[in-house]
Amino acid sequence: MTTLHAQPYNFEAAGFYFDDVSDYEVKAEGRTDRYGCPVEEYEIQFIDGDNADAQLFNACGINQATLNLWFDEIESLDDWQKPALFFLVSEQGYDVRDALQKLDDVTLYEGNLLETATELFDECYAHEIPENLRCYIDYQRFANDCRLGGDMDEFQFDGETYTCTNG
Repeated sequence: MTTLHAQPYNFEAAGFYFDDVSDYEVKAEGRTDRYGCPVEEYEIQFIDGDNADAQLFNACGINQATLNLWFDEIESLDDWQKPALFFLVSEQGYDVRDALQKLDDVTLYEGNLLETATELFDECYAHEIPENLRCYIDYQRFANDCRLGGDMDEFQFDGETYTCTNG
């Protein structure tokens, strides 16, 4: 569970902490600054939760307009969907709503580009190459070609290295 803070853009008003949308709505309703003027706009800040959620929260640019998305869809994503969403919004530039629709299209491998390229090459092509010639395969060059050709992208999320093979 994450704890967020709603910091008013109005410096004459106090912010508040919240853990879900209903808590936010209750605390934001009727809030006024010290002069009695209504407070309607807040910067939403990530305060407490795990590192993956903090990184994803920032990458998705969560604000008042996307707060429901955070609590209804993003926060409950599984351990493979979170890095996929991070990849789509931070590396590919997708809007968070569009990225959520494309999550199932992303293929991720945990590991760096060279490890992933080696594994994929061996799965797809190694059986066709005679055993005595396999030692001549330059996996580093193959991995570099995959990166340059846009076939694979390596990125960091929550202290782990991932490689997307269909970016």
